[in-house]
Amino acid sequence: MKKYYIYFIIVIAFAARLYHINFPVGGWHSWRQADTAAIAKNFYEDGFQILFPQIDWRGNTPGYVESEFHIYPFAVSILYSIFGFSDMWGRLLSVIFSLFTVYGIYILTKKIISEKTALWASFIYAIIPLNVFYGRAFMPESLMLMCSVYGIYFFYRWIENEAIRYLIYSYIFITLSVLIKIPALYLGLPLLYLSYMRFSKSFLIKWQLWIYVFLLFLPVGLWYYHAHNLFLQTGLTFNIWGLGTDKWGNIDLLFSFKFYNDVFFKSIAERHLTYAFFIPFLIGLFIKREHKNERLFDWWLISVLIYIMIVAKGNQVHEYYNLPFILPAVIFVAKSFTKYFDLRLLKRIKTNPFVAWLFLLFLTAGIILSFLRYSRFMNSETYDSSLFRLANSVNELTKENDLLITVDDGNPIVLYRFDRKGWNAYVEQIDSAFIQDRIENGAKYIIGENSYFNSDNSIHKLNYLLTNYKPIEITQDHFIINLRE
Repeated sequence: MKKYYIYFIIVIAFAARLYHINFPVGGWHSWRQADTAAIAKNFYEDGFQILFPQIDWRGNTPGYVESEFHIYPFAVSILYSIFGFSDMWGRLLSVIFSLFTVYGIYILTKKIISEKTALWASFIYAIIPLNVFYGRAFMPESLMLMCSVYGIYFFYRWIENEAIRYLIYSYIFITLSVLIKIPALYLGLPLLYLSYMRFSKSFLIKWQLWIYVFLLFLPVGLWYYHAHNLFLQTGLTFNIWGLGTDKWGNIDLLFSFKFYNDVFFKSIAERHLTYAFFIPFLIGLFIKREHKNERLFDWWLISVLIYIMIVAKGNQVHEYYNLPFILPAVIFVAKSFTKYFDLRLLKRIKTNPFVAWLFLLFLTAGIILSFLRYSRFMNSETYDSSLFRLANSVNELTKENDLLITVDDGNPIVLYRFDRKGWNAYVEQIDSAFIQDRIENGAKYIIGENSYFNSDNSIHKLNYLLTNYKPIEITQDHFIINLRE
C-alpha cells in the first residue's frame, strides 16, 4: 500500500487548495495577483499577444510593460477562450502546478534518499500554510516552483545515464523557471554540483553542458532585451532592474539584524514552517549524509540562501519571495521525521519515548498551526468588503472606456476589479498639478476608499478634491469624483 501514499497526499493537497477556488482576485496579497490577472485578461481581450504583456495602470498608453516572461497568464488566457472568463481558471491552474510540485518533490527525494523521506517531504510541502495559499493564488510562483523541481530532477536523471531526452526535459523546465523569474538562475549551483559529482573536472569539456547553458541564456537574453524595449516605448515597468532601489542589490540590508529577523524568523520560521517544522528543519541540517548524491540538497539550499542575499529587499518585504527556500527545506524536515519518528508509534515509543512524543508534538502542532494560519489568510477573501462595494458603484456610474485615477497604495486590484484602465496614485501625490496633468492625459474620474485619507496630513487632500471637483458618490467607505464637470 505504501506506493499509494503519495496519491493520498496529493488528494489532501488538492482538497486544501480548492477552498475559495472561485473567489475573485482580492483579499490578502491582492496586488500581486491583480497584476497577473490583468495581464491574463488583456491577453484574452487583445489578441493573445504573448510578447506584449499589458497592465491596467497604463494611463493612456498601450500598456506594454517591462517584466518577466508571462507564460502563466498567457496559459490562463487560453483557458478563458475555452471555458469563458473567470478568475477561477487562474487559481485552478496554480493548483495543478502545485500538485505536480508535490509529486516532483516525492520522485526526486525518493530517487536520492528514500521513499519514506520522500513521503514526509511531499506531505509537509503539501500542508504548510503559505504553500497552500500560493498554491491556489493567481500568481506565477506555482509554475516557477514546479519547473525548478522538475528541472533538477531531469538533470539528475541525465547524469545517471546521459540519456539526451532527460537533458532536454531539464533544459525546458530550467529555462521556463528563469524566464518566469530571473532570480531562478540560482538553480545553476545545484546543477553545477551534480555535473561535478558525475564528471569531476571533465564537466568543463562536456559539449552537452555548453549547449545547455548557451540555449538557456539565448531566449532569456532575447526576452529581457525585448522587454526593455517595451519600457522605452511606454515607460511602464515592474522595475526588475532596479539595482539597490527596489527588490535587489540592497547591500546595506545584509548588515542589519532586522533583515535576518524578518526573513528567517518572522517569514520562513513562523509563516512558512510555523516553527513546528522549523525546528525539525534545523535538526535535519545536522543529520549525516549517507552518500554524496544527497549533498544536492545542501547545494540547493545554499543556492537559495545566495539568492536571498542578492534579492534582499524583495525577500524581506514579500514572503512569497521565500518560497524557493521551502523546496529544499522540507527535505531536511523530512529527514528529521524519517530518523526520529515512526508512524507505528507504539514501537518507537518503547525504544525512545521522549523523541517519539517530541516529533509527534511537532507534527500535530504543524498541522494545527498550518490550518489556523491558512484560515486567517482566507478570512480576507470576503464579498462584504468596501472594495467590492466601490467596484459595483464604478461599474454603474462610469463607462468602460473612462480613464480613472485610483487613490490607493499602488494596488492594481482597484483597476482590475473595475475592469477599467488608468493610473494608480498614492495620497502623497495628490495636488493640483498632479490632477491637472492626468486630466490633460484623459482622466475623467478620481476614485478611492476613504480609509486612505485618515491622517491629519491627508484629510485636506480629500477636502481639496471634494471642493474643486464634482463628487458623484460619497459614502462612508469611498468616493467617486468627476474631474471634468
